[in-house]
Amino acid sequence: MSLTISDRSAGDFHVVELAGDIDIESARELRAHIVERISDSSSRVVVDLTDVAFMDSSGLGALVGGWQMTREDGEFRIAGASPVVQRVLSITGMEQVFQLYPTVADATSS
Repeated sequence: MSLTISDRSAGDFHVVELAGDIDIESARELRAHIVERISDSSSRVVVDLTDVAFMDSSGLGALVGGWQMTREDGEFRIAGASPVVQRVLSITGMEQVFQLYPTVADATSS
């Protein structure tokens, strides 16, 4: 399954909505998209993983890149990680690094 990327605003946050698989074929596009959004519009980003069925280490790398860009003067939040994605975050220790929220509404309201 390919990756679909869409954008919307939610208050002060830029929401990047993803659907499909984040793998080596789609991670480069995702990384470029996140970098562009952070550079152009907002240092407060929520990545919505609600409709992501699979994510490998290259997908994780794309998320880490976004987190690094916002670490000093922004916010990078992840919403809606499925159990499969949660497992990747847990195994790699990134669940301790990222701000994780069950929904986009939760991520943008706190």
